[in-house]
Amino acid sequence: MRSLTQIRSRRFLLLSLTGFVLLLVFAAFSLWFGAVSVSLEQLLEQWRTGEGIVFEYRLPRLLVAILVGMNMAVAGSIIQGVTRNPLAAPDLIGLNAGGGLVIAVLLLAMSDVPAYTLPLAAFCGAAAAGGLVFLLAYHNGGIAPTRLVLSGVAVGSGLQALITLLLVKYAPNAAQALVFLKGSLYARTWSHVGMIAPWALVGIPLAFFAARVLSMLQLGEESVKGLGLRVQLVRLLLLALVVVLAGSAVAVAGTIGFVGLIVPHLVKYLVGPDFRLVLPLSALFGALLVVIADMVGRVIMPPAEIPAGILTALIGAPYFLYLLVLRR
Repeated sequence: MRSLTQIRSRRFLLLSLTGFVLLLVFAAFSLWFGAVSVSLEQLLEQWRTGEGIVFEYRLPRLLVAILVGMNMAVAGSIIQGVTRNPLAAPDLIGLNAGGGLVIAVLLLAMSDVPAYTLPLAAFCGAAAAGGLVFLLAYHNGGIAPTRLVLSGVAVGSGLQALITLLLVKYAPNAAQALVFLKGSLYARTWSHVGMIAPWALVGIPLAFFAARVLSMLQLGEESVKGLGLRVQLVRLLLLALVVVLAGSAVAVAGTIGFVGLIVPHLVKYLVGPDFRLVLPLSALFGALLVVIADMVGRVIMPPAEIPAGILTALIGAPYFLYLLVLRR
């Protein structure tokens, strides 16, 4: 047992170092490359002076990508721990669909929606969808993981069907809503950083603090109750934390899918089920995945941009099929 723990600890340190270095490298590429050409000298000068396209546009976009990736991956880790389902994700409890539906309604119903209202509306929609799922999953004084999964699938599918219906009915006016629903970081500014940063700075440390409790939940409900843990209260608080993290990410970046599924699952495959190791690595590699997806989407077909959500789906869907078919 001790040797296995040592192996996992060393692997954790190696993966942390590797992920951090890769994040720095791709962050530098994200600041450097884009639709507007910037030389290395200009990049360094703008970084030094705090002026120009790099500081005013690319740096806030990079920070939003990092925070969105961290929030979604940590939220995915928590929901997988709470449900004891390795294929669970924030999408599973309808958060993405809830935020997306509210945004679609606003953009299609109003010709000139103030930009500052969209993140707040998306967050409220995600929170409302999560609350509905929790209400449907509540049974006999608590939230059962199986009921949570089934309720989440039902609510998420229903909301997604409503989004599709709206987009089909109002197709000529749906372009802006489609960009949001695909998960895009286009034109993200310092105001968007301010919208998500407080939630991330509070929510992620709370998640790290709850890592030991999440590991305990994997023992089974009866075993955990024997240890004196109030299972239902802990489960509810953790799910509320998922809503905060994932809802704030949806609010500023739209529905970037699969980050909360593939990153935690891959991390647990590499370092084991200890959430004290899983949560920090999930945050790191979630940030890395979204930064890479956003950067590639900007440079692969200039001047057009491919939304980051499309690229994460292109990565996530084959991995999901790999889990289902090859690993069963």
